[in-house]
This record gives sequence, C-alpha cells and structure tokens, in this order.
Amino acid sequence: MSRQLLRFEQFFAAPRETVFAFFSDHQSFGEIWPGRFERIQVAPAGDDPNGLGSVRRVRSAGMVIEETITAFEPPARIEYRVTRGGPLKNHRGELRFTEVPGGTQLDYQIEFEPRWPLTGGLIASTLCAAWHHGVSRAVEAIARR
Repeated sequence: MSRQLLRFEQFFAAPRETVFAFFSDHQSFGEIWPGRFERIQVAPAGDDPNGLGSVRRVRSAGMVIEETITAFEPPARIEYRVTRGGPLKNHRGELRFTEVPGGTQLDYQIEFEPRWPLTGGLIASTLCAAWHHGVSRAVEAIARR
C-alpha cells in the first residue's frame, strides 16, 4: 500500500509554551479536527495527564480510533500513534514547536498507510481539508490566551 506523508506548517503569535499547552491538551487538540475527542487514559507518569502514555479516543464520521502519546517533550515535541481502529495503519503524527521571532512555528507531520487499496489519496485530502479548516480555530484560541 502507498505510504502517505502530510506536512503542515503554522505560525502562532504566542510563546512556545502557550502553543504547546494548547496542542498537548487532548480536548483543545480536538477543536481543530472534526469529531469528538476525549482522554480515556491518563499518562501513567509525570505531571501532565495528557503526557507520555496517555490515550485519547476520537469519534468521527462513524469511526472510533484511539491515539496514544508516544513522545512528550515540553515545550518542543509531541508524537502520537493510532493504536486502535480506523481506516489507517502505521499512522504516526509528530508536532514540533520552534521558538521564532514574534512567536512559535509549528511543524506537524502525519504519516500513514491506508488499510484498503486506492484510498490513501482520498484520506490524505480529507485530512488536509480538515486541518486547513480547523487550524484557524487554533490560531484564534491561542491568540485569546
């Protein structure tokens, strides 16, 4: 099956810690994407319940998936993998936060393979459209903080 790679870049006029806090919180991360997000497992160690090892459930378009946080390095990096459900396999998302003049640069990469032939492009275009639609809400929410 064809591996898909998506890359999104976004500037936020806010400190890196503020941007990281928004994206590391499962609830606010869910404001960007369609569907309902809920934390179903608290991180087993550390101070942040959304940190390494935490799990969020995503309900969207009649599907239920679970994403597990596999790397958590405040305020620089978050990585997650889909560990249950959905039309994707080998799905990994990585968010990197870089301090730049005037704010924070987010580099967000998603990799996946479709479970069914010929669906990778459709899924990729759906994810791209959802990101471009939802990231404006993140920009506004972070600006209000």
